[in-house]
Amino acid sequence: MNLAKIILILFCLILLISCENPFNPKIERGQRGNSLALPNNSPDNVLRNLVTAYNYKSLDIYKDTLDKDFLFYVVSQDAPEIGTNFWGYEQEIEFHRNLFTTGSSRGDYVPPNNIFLNLVIPQPENWIMNTQVGKEDWVIIACSFHLTLNYSIRPDITAIGFARYYLKPVGNEWFIALWQDESNI
Repeated sequence: MNLAKIILILFCLILLISCENPFNPKIERGQRGNSLALPNNSPDNVLRNLVTAYNYKSLDIYKDTLDKDFLFYVVSQDAPEIGTNFWGYEQEIEFHRNLFTTGSSRGDYVPPNNIFLNLVIPQPENWIMNTQVGKEDWVIIACSFHLTLNYSIRPDITAIGFARYYLKPVGNEWFIALWQDESNI
């Protein structure tokens, strides 16, 4: 074997070792604006980042979509095991840490193998401006969604329905301030 062939083989091996799977890219933790997340410069991008956070089970991207005064509100109490129909930012982050990585806090559920969220984001002309005093610059976007949690050791869980996202501007960015869930579990 000549030297040129050996160098070519070594070069190819180095190239193969350094490649990443393009169908499952690594998420850069703790870095805003990583390759998966869009800038939060529009309500549309925030909702797209919400979808990305679920589909990649990224708590960091999820946190970046929420306002620090975030409130989650369940309109229909069809799931009494939730225990309450509203909660704030800290509880929401804990719920999603469990959903994405650790499983339920009581140990009843393991985290899903895969999460698939399909969120139908309407065109901007179908968005509603909030009329509440002090919140006139907020945008309300009603989206239909289909969420599936895939498990290998138990049946899948599916939720479908509508959610209203109340997005507020903070400086040059947008964040979800209120998530009103109208789903059927």
